[in-house]
Amino acid sequence: THALHSPLMAVTNAISGTTALGGMHLLAHSNSAGVTTLAALATTLSTVNIVGGFIVTKKMLDMFKRPDDPPEYYHLYGIPAAGSLAFYGAGSMSG
Repeated sequence: THALHSPLMAVTNAISGTTALGGMHLLAHSNSAGVTTLAALATTLSTVNIVGGFIVTKKMLDMFKRPDDPPEYYHLYGIPAAGSLAFYGAGSMSG
């Protein structure tokens, strides 16, 4: 059921997020090529798993949408993120 799917995907994404952060930490602080390769692989696979989990969850929840449900505007969440990144980039460049 959809009631069980969402919590399980949330836990899976949390574990993959931790793995991705660990891989990024190793990428930043590694001293050997082997560690760097494994860290890049862990980060890539974890990111793919996280994105795939969000896609599967959206498809699962879309199965329960009614035709008369109001439209969703999730793409608008990118506007504050883009603004924050722009301000951060401008601040980094200006010193």
